[in-house]
Amino acid sequence: MISSLTEQQVQKKVLATAQQGAAHCDGYLSVSAIELHFAPFNQAYGLGPYHLKRNDISKVEVASGKGGGFIPMMTEAIRITMADSREFLFILAEPERWLELLQPATAD
Repeated sequence: MISSLTEQQVQKKVLATAQQGAAHCDGYLSVSAIELHFAPFNQAYGLGPYHLKRNDISKVEVASGKGGGFIPMMTEAIRITMADSREFLFILAEPERWLELLQPATAD
């Protein structure tokens, strides 16, 4: 039971924006030992909540948020690619820190 509690303990939590094309939604992005979780403030937008298992993440990279879904507007974002090829874009502060934090789970 103790290891289960340790695995669920939040390591980092920040305000973030999930973006899919032109659609975006603000919420909290948090990470534990086993999961990356996005909890949107407004679930009516259909962007979350997301529960992404860390061992299913195949790639994490620094990316750009896009205005209108196609014009690069800001560089503070991360793109997460899952083993099944789904991609998630989160605009947040300190993307390099998130890259470091998630890298051990994706390293070969």
